[in-house]
Amino acid sequence: MPAFSLREAAPEDIDELARLHVAIWRETYCKLAPAEAFAALDVQRRKAFWQDKFDHPAVGQGIFLAEVNGKLAGFCLASASSNPDFGEMAEIKFLYVSGDFKRQGLGKRLISKAAQHLITAGYRSVGLGVVEGNEPAIRFYSALGGREAGRYTDSGPIWRSRNIIYAWPDITLLSAV
Repeated sequence: MPAFSLREAAPEDIDELARLHVAIWRETYCKLAPAEAFAALDVQRRKAFWQDKFDHPAVGQGIFLAEVNGKLAGFCLASASSNPDFGEMAEIKFLYVSGDFKRQGLGKRLISKAAQHLITAGYRSVGLGVVEGNEPAIRFYSALGGREAGRYTDSGPIWRSRNIIYAWPDITLLSAV
């Protein structure tokens, strides 16, 4: 496995983060998302999204990057949840790893780093939403001990996806993966 490092994201990462976000999103949802979502999602839209995350961080927010030989390979965004279906749980809002680096431990390291951050922020439990039909993600989160805890329809601005909530009632279990 190539050497990789984890670090907290900074505003100067926005351009690269937006490009990677769009690329991974398109790869991940190519058979799940409608054509209109692909047409609506572009780098400019994601740059605006990430700029807003830095300008107006959510409670408990942490943005973490995985780099391989200095190249951005994955990212994770975690914070308080704004979705009432999550109750008191914190939320892993995004966890994406480039296809070039999947199955090398980056996803585990990123989600563990996010969980450690959320513990420091005072959270005891965490959840995340997985788009129905995203079987690789479902297998990954199940293997990490996540359990189905509900379902919701994302009100998102470009796609109203149906999602499964995976939860870790004891966040310390996820922080140690």
